[in-house]
Amino acid sequence: MPRPKRRRSSLPPPAPPGFPTKRKHRLPALQSAASPGDVGVSADLGDAFVRCGNLLDKLLEHEDGWVFAEPVDARALRLVDYYLYISDPMDLGTVRHRLERRRYADPWAFAADIRLTFRNAMSYNSPGDPVYESAAELSDIFESEWPSVLAAPPRPPDAERKRRLSDLLPWLPVAAQVMVAEIMKKRDCCLREVNGMMEVDLDKADAATLDELDRLVAEHGAALAPWLR
Repeated sequence: MPRPKRRRSSLPPPAPPGFPTKRKHRLPALQSAASPGDVGVSADLGDAFVRCGNLLDKLLEHEDGWVFAEPVDARALRLVDYYLYISDPMDLGTVRHRLERRRYADPWAFAADIRLTFRNAMSYNSPGDPVYESAAELSDIFESEWPSVLAAPPRPPDAERKRRLSDLLPWLPVAAQVMVAEIMKKRDCCLREVNGMMEVDLDKADAATLDELDRLVAEHGAALAPWLR
């Protein structure tokens, strides 16, 4: 038999002990969920995880985002039946923790936890309760922007990428240039000898090689800032 909806909010104002307090400062920026050195992580997937982080920050920075920033402390709130009806608790802070530590195999797993957070809040609380209404509003924001997370930006033509890399690679730190040589050694045709020295031949680099080089350049963006303008 379905449980009747609660007649009182699980978050009466002001927030009782057990609920997180409203954040006063901006959250630190999330780093990419896929670093250039990660094996088996494509550039497109890494970019999607970055967009996941941006959307998550938008939810957390919403005026009601703090309500969902930490797990519900059912004991402190005296919600004695909470775990009888919410079998799989979730909150945006836990989502952020998992995203930062690359616990999600793909963006859809991230989305499942976001939806679970709001679904739990709307299942336990009644329409009209502050928590229910906040969850509904944030859920609408998430669903409206979720398609943009999945939409990969168009990739520049390979010829344009090669021209850009030709300009940037010589300015990489020495250690990074060694990594460039290692990347190019995987494909013998991408190295050429000039005056007794080996040089990178980007004209023969395929798209996968360009992807690796692009990730290396992105990792050293700070050092290359003067040439990225």
